[in-house]
Amino acid sequence: MQRIDIDGVPVFTADGPARTTAALVFGVGLRDETFATIEVTHLVEHLAMGALPKSHLRCNAVTDVDTTTFHATGRPEAVGAFLEGVCRALGDLPTERMELEVGVLQAESCSTAHSTLGALWAARFGLTGPGLAVADGPGPEYLAEETVRAHARRWFTRGNAAVWCSGTLPPGLRLPLPAGPRPERAVPQARPQTGPVWTTGHGAGVGLLLTAGGAGDPALTMGVEVLKERLRDTARHARGLSYSVDSLALDLTADRREVAVVVDAREGQEDAVAGLLWRAYTELCASGPTAAELAHAVAGFEEELDADERAVTESELADAAYCAVGGLPFRPVQDVVDAWRTTTPERVAAALRGTRSTAILYVPEGVDYPGPGAPVERRYVCDVQGALPVGQTFRPSALARLLSRDSRVALVVGEQELAHRDSDGDVHSIPWELVEAALPSEDGRAVVVVGRNLCSAVVDEQRFGRRAVAAVQARVPAARWLPRPRTAGDDLVEAVVPGAGAAGRP
Repeated sequence: MQRIDIDGVPVFTADGPARTTAALVFGVGLRDETFATIEVTHLVEHLAMGALPKSHLRCNAVTDVDTTTFHATGRPEAVGAFLEGVCRALGDLPTERMELEVGVLQAESCSTAHSTLGALWAARFGLTGPGLAVADGPGPEYLAEETVRAHARRWFTRGNAAVWCSGTLPPGLRLPLPAGPRPERAVPQARPQTGPVWTTGHGAGVGLLLTAGGAGDPALTMGVEVLKERLRDTARHARGLSYSVDSLALDLTADRREVAVVVDAREGQEDAVAGLLWRAYTELCASGPTAAELAHAVAGFEEELDADERAVTESELADAAYCAVGGLPFRPVQDVVDAWRTTTPERVAAALRGTRSTAILYVPEGVDYPGPGAPVERRYVCDVQGALPVGQTFRPSALARLLSRDSRVALVVGEQELAHRDSDGDVHSIPWELVEAALPSEDGRAVVVVGRNLCSAVVDEQRFGRRAVAAVQARVPAARWLPRPRTAGDDLVEAVVPGAGAAGRP
């Protein structure tokens, strides 16, 4: 692998087949958005691709949690024209296509909302950073042209880009991106946690999320590989409860990594799979893996490297580009293999034990699962309080409360917060400074208030009265109000955050 610079953009290259594969990578994704601007990065990607001329080149683009990538495979000159065209489009977005591309996004409907990964990240970060993956957001139709252009100006710059290329580097390649440094990424603040917790949500699988240091120490990576192998042996092969076990590492900074292990489960067996996952993790924390298990992990890694030389080269190139845009240290794959070969069971056990106080175990909502037991505490999706705070209180009519359990709710508009007691008696509180967005209905008779703490409330005139809606309107900061777009429907009670709605359950 070699590194050169073209127009101020680092380019990582390696020899390869006659047909060139290249990718333009930007250090921006869902984690860099807000609830109000969910899908803005995806919309920028669509607008740039929509500006390119029609061709038979194999090309595409993808927006992920922390990167956006434009890639193509074909003749070197065609790939070069593609990369240059993307760069020029990003410098002058064809925003006259916004309405069309918004429609395409709505048709694509590829939101990651309600996934197990999204639920795990939301349990850690609330409705910020990677935690935004749990929400659908207001929708791309809420995005204004200036919002989209400002996002592109900030993030799609030469200082926040890298290219990797396998095969012949396109001759005369130009990367005319707008000038600008790599923006400083906000590091999402984790919810306070002093020990392991378990939680529920709308994702279908079972999961475990761990916080660790950077990627330099292979011990945790090897520990996770052994954990996955033990789960395959028990949940799949021995008991037939699961099909796949996967993991994903997300680097928030050079010295902070979130590692998720996700296991699917046969319907009705989620509690058993959760028990197997937690037991395997705690046993590895206590005793570590066997020498045979580590040898098996190393052999699997070596076999993967031998299986497809081109795939390994492209993976290493992509990793170099990812590290460049993320400000992360890059380690050649051979260095990683060498480190795996010398890692001991004791180091793996210590690395896993170091994550125990950060562990979040996740099971789908509605599963009859009591939790692992002490000292693992239950964490609710949002901030559930014990009682309503002091403030202006609103309730449905006495007759409505008598006739319907769903009407036995209350709303408090206080000096410090908005609070809602649902029909189960749970109290959800949104401090005014944590209001992320307020979405008014078209007729002004209702408003959905969404908090960064994942609490949300539907305040509607029919249930709580006109004075309640007015009281909330007077309290929500002006900057948090989202105007309703012309294309929006009338049904405001559709949940924009999982669990939202008139009841607002955790």
